[in-house]
Amino acid sequence: MKKSKLAVGVVAILGLSYVGIAWHTGNVIEKELDNNVKNICQQMNSVQDLFELQITHDNDKKGIFSTKTHIKISVSDEEESEPTIIYDDDIIIHHGPFPLAALIHGKLTPQQAWVEFQNSEQFNPDLWQRVGNQPFIKGYVGLSYFDYLDFNLATQPVLLRETDKAYKLLQGKLDLGAIDYRLSGNIKFDNPSMSIKASKIDYQRNDGDYLMVTNLKSVNDIDYSKAYVDTQTSFDDFNLNFKNNIDTPEITIKNLNWHYKLKANSKGLDGIVNLNVDAFNYGKQEMGNGAININFKGIDKSFLQHFSKLQPLLTKIDNNTSPKTKINFRKVHWHNTEGDINFRAQIDVSNFDQITALTMGSNLSKLNQFDFNLEVPYKVLGRFIAQIVNPENENITDEEFKTAVQNAQDIIEIALYKSPLFIFKKGDVEGLFTKIKYSKMSRKFTINDKKMSSDELLKNLAN
Repeated sequence: MKKSKLAVGVVAILGLSYVGIAWHTGNVIEKELDNNVKNICQQMNSVQDLFELQITHDNDKKGIFSTKTHIKISVSDEEESEPTIIYDDDIIIHHGPFPLAALIHGKLTPQQAWVEFQNSEQFNPDLWQRVGNQPFIKGYVGLSYFDYLDFNLATQPVLLRETDKAYKLLQGKLDLGAIDYRLSGNIKFDNPSMSIKASKIDYQRNDGDYLMVTNLKSVNDIDYSKAYVDTQTSFDDFNLNFKNNIDTPEITIKNLNWHYKLKANSKGLDGIVNLNVDAFNYGKQEMGNGAININFKGIDKSFLQHFSKLQPLLTKIDNNTSPKTKINFRKVHWHNTEGDINFRAQIDVSNFDQITALTMGSNLSKLNQFDFNLEVPYKVLGRFIAQIVNPENENITDEEFKTAVQNAQDIIEIALYKSPLFIFKKGDVEGLFTKIKYSKMSRKFTINDKKMSSDELLKNLAN
């Protein structure tokens, strides 16, 4: 009996404690709501320049476990005289520490506040009907006791046409698939993580121009305190045909993957850049596929000063670093029906800055390693050129192909025939080829299997 009374007492104390915490959390939310909304807007507007976000609230009503308020969210850009309202409805802010709505989403850490929102039918009856008599927008915002923000917004697939008065500016139709947008990080957004997924974006103008992207995914992780950026973007299909407005052939890209990672430290900027495309079509021409894979380490600050978006990273780099810079073009590749173009290079330089780059010929003592490989068969290059020149033809004729190959060969060999760096035939394949190796230990260059001192090389280049 004593144990049961003790248990009841513990439960009662815990219950009262939870009510007290929830009430206190409600008071904090009430006091800080203006600041938090203002901070969110400032940070969102600082990390992108596509639009300006505005959030206002009024008619707050605080209870023990929740606070009700009316939220209005709008976006605007320089071209719009009036902001576009994307949300104008009541929301309920659930007080922590363990809102049931957060637990349903798998958030087991204590949350100071949790908001689930969706547009009502009254806000936009037309959108409500278009998506099957349900909310077009759904989402949530969570704020932990450690000031960590978690934001999610999802929209339903919808088809919009200019024949509807509200969408007259479309001048055509816009078919949107499901879109999911997520943003998380601390309330100051020192380390934001942003992602967007769109199953389809299909815009077709009345004049026949169109833009379509399928299965678009983009993830951005940023930590300014650690001077770190990691961005990945991919899509399955991209089709652009705006030739009625910009007189450019249709462009089609399949399975693009783009990834870059940057990390700054006191000695320079390190990073990787990877780009892969499974297919690229220009007009009616199937151009081929390609890849770029680059690593770099210790890029000096002097090369980066003019890139405004890198400024938050550059503060980590010392002004007088004298870096040891390494750049590795692991793979630059293009393939078409005639074969492959390949480029690889590895560069290792001490104290590499803009001045060193401009005076490299007289500063070879700073060059630690240099490997350079280039293979450009004339037939591969000629096929590419002929396709660019004749984008709307179904097929390239033999005559067009032979002419493009011969023109490429003539231009290259007239320009470079005196250069000791290049040869114009490798085995039975005609083209532009070079293979250069240098190491500081030997102080000699090996150029297309021929050894040459640096003085000999500079003398030959001067002639």
